[in-house]
Amino acid sequence: MLKQMNPEQITNFREVKTGKIAAGVLYRSSNPLKGRDDIGIKGELSQKAGVGCIINLDDASENLEFLSQDIPWYYKLVKEKNVIGLNMNLHIPSAYFNKKLKDGIQFMINREGPYLIHCFAGVDRAGFVVALLEALMGATIKEICDDYLLSFQSEYTSSSNVFLEQKERHLLNQFKKINHGKTVNDENILSSVKDYLLHDVGLSNDELEKLTDALRL
Repeated sequence: MLKQMNPEQITNFREVKTGKIAAGVLYRSSNPLKGRDDIGIKGELSQKAGVGCIINLDDASENLEFLSQDIPWYYKLVKEKNVIGLNMNLHIPSAYFNKKLKDGIQFMINREGPYLIHCFAGVDRAGFVVALLEALMGATIKEICDDYLLSFQSEYTSSSNVFLEQKERHLLNQFKKINHGKTVNDENILSSVKDYLLHDVGLSNDELEKLTDALRL
């Protein structure tokens, strides 16, 4: 029997507060530009959160004005140049993904929050990017995995433990890939994420510091 879902579960919209991420700074969701009956709900939740900058992992920047023309709050942020469209693929990690991630983070640290990160469903691409930020801000592996799995529990309200275990292994395998094939644990996840962002993504130490400052304001 399916359980009744609240607006946050329907839209996969929620605040991220793991590790040292400050309250009211970072949010994640499915695409506010797409969907059927939940576009309005996503808009209400985003506006209530005061979202000021959007990292759209799903759509290309050149399409944002057209896609948001009937969604005033999102369109306003597009016109104010506070939305970036990255059109990222699902090859996580890859040279293409890393380049897009660099563009997104550089955009983010030059804008005021609160920040909203979304892809299409808010599950895979947004899930991995948010997990990276959580790790960067000192979250434990359990905290990161628990938050990641909430998205699947929202989308599949009767998900089995086996399914959720598979999704958790998938995320941990992605972390293993960025850690040069070595399993991550609470002792090395922060250093492995920093190494990935500095050397594979190509951020500078100054940009990494600005990112952490933005997330703990």
